[in-house]
Amino acid sequence: MRTQKYRFPVLVLQSIGLLLVLQQCAWICGKTEVSELIKPRPVGGYEALSTRIYYPRNIRDAGIEGTVTVKALISVDGQVTQVQIVKPLNPDLDQIVTNAIKRTPFEPATRDGKPEEVWISIPFVFAFNDWSSKNTPFTDFRMTIYPDPAYKSFEVEIEGHLKTSLEWPLYFECLLPFNASNPWVQGSTGRSHETEVVKDDKGEWLIFQVSSQDLAIGFSYMTMVDMLDHKFLYEFTMNQALPDWVLSVVYGNQSVHFAQTPDRIVTRDNGDTQYEYDISAQDSYESRYLEIGLEK
Repeated sequence: MRTQKYRFPVLVLQSIGLLLVLQQCAWICGKTEVSELIKPRPVGGYEALSTRIYYPRNIRDAGIEGTVTVKALISVDGQVTQVQIVKPLNPDLDQIVTNAIKRTPFEPATRDGKPEEVWISIPFVFAFNDWSSKNTPFTDFRMTIYPDPAYKSFEVEIEGHLKTSLEWPLYFECLLPFNASNPWVQGSTGRSHETEVVKDDKGEWLIFQVSSQDLAIGFSYMTMVDMLDHKFLYEFTMNQALPDWVLSVVYGNQSVHFAQTPDRIVTRDNGDTQYEYDISAQDSYESRYLEIGLEK
């Protein structure tokens, strides 16, 4: 009888204990299930990504403004493996945003300290009121092209002198020709060929930083097909705005033609002829198509 008298309280205490254990397990399991995902971020933050976005003059003149929204798949290594436009605005602006994302390295998403592949959505707003043209960081800029005697390959050097009132390092992207090789960047210890090249839909970009007032980069270029053996073709683009600048083509005994009569013809100390062309200032990422060929 005494045993039956205490059986009910004992059962209640056991039930309460079991409930507490179950609640503890549920709390632990719930904590695991809702562990926070730390979203990926562009290396350098979204401000660094925004420097790759530009608003072409012809698009502004057409009165086009609005928002482009993209989805990007960021790998565990922080690489952009897929890009989808989910809210298009204009084909050119959609492509600008797509290419900017493809050239951007990310800090990968993490969950519990482990990298995780995720999709993210990013809106880009193009608005007249928010846009302002970028001032050039250069005091002078020059591109010099050296064709070989057979006119099938070219050495290209790009040089510039930067203003003193800049924050260092300064970040650069330069589009390479499709058949470029051996890109280099001049550093304090000489030319470095261990440079970063990132590809998007426009081609390959040479990406580097400068920490002094002198900029010097270059590459080799070889024509791709027989019909272009005597032509240098290049859609030159850089992420920094340029001042009025000079394009020089240095020849031995060849005669040349270009899209316009040279502004100056200079005889160099070694007897070579240097044809100089004055090029007008460019906005950042404004393409300038260059075509240089031998006269027949």
